[in-house]
Amino acid sequence: MDTRFLESLLAVAETGSIAAAARQQGLTAAAVSQRIRVLEAEFGAALLNRTAHAALPTETCFRLLPAARRLVRDAEQLISGIDASGLSGPFRLGAVSTALSDTVPAVIQHFRVKAPQAVLTVRPGTSADLYEGLRSGGLDAAITVVAPFDLPKDIISRTLEVQAVVHALPPDRDTSVSAEDLPWIVYDRQSWGGRKLWAAFGGLVGEEHILCELDAPETIAQMVSHGAGQAILPVWQGLRTHGPAMTLKDLPGGMGREMVFLRKYACAAPVLADLVHEVLREQVVK
Repeated sequence: MDTRFLESLLAVAETGSIAAAARQQGLTAAAVSQRIRVLEAEFGAALLNRTAHAALPTETCFRLLPAARRLVRDAEQLISGIDASGLSGPFRLGAVSTALSDTVPAVIQHFRVKAPQAVLTVRPGTSADLYEGLRSGGLDAAITVVAPFDLPKDIISRTLEVQAVVHALPPDRDTSVSAEDLPWIVYDRQSWGGRKLWAAFGGLVGEEHILCELDAPETIAQMVSHGAGQAILPVWQGLRTHGPAMTLKDLPGGMGREMVFLRKYACAAPVLADLVHEVLREQVVK
């Protein structure tokens, strides 16, 4: 059995779409579909429930997924184990959207110099999604907002930075917190970052003044910069890139958004994980 075919099955199960899995793997949708058909023939069972816009695992497939993940990881470790330095083989890093522009480019450049034989894959997502990817074995490490719960003992969490929180207003307006003529654009209260900001500053907003709610700080910054409303946002390095015209007002209390680096204790590529963490710390210091 070709473990690359199992990788395609795992990608489809993770994304819920053959097209999305193909994009993730750099293949055509036809190639991914062919790999799945080969696996279905080998197992003698249907593995996906296909619709016009989705491909979801069957019950049989769900039972196979844990073993498939182990086989793929074992194959990856066998390849990377040839290199005593630990600086080769695959490494799958997840990152929330703000980290994609703040720190991930430096990680990619560092891999190019320090670990040219490694194959780095970067997966964007929400903190909750990336955490689940790490737990399931789909990711080796992730850059997320700190979890709003106690992590299991097999997960290492290392603080990268605590980002200040500000009141963001459109340009050329009174920067008073009581700008009642402006609606609020809310950082999703169900997200890991948004729920902490809401707990600390939700009293400034009020449900009746919410224009919209989304887990996308960059988009919120753009909307505020264009005058659509006001918001409470963390200050990541690229904030001004997305909202160059905003007026920013400090908020009392000193509460911030804590960014962390997550990995498992039993990481399949510990040397590469340490390399990523080293780069991330250097970026924060800068």
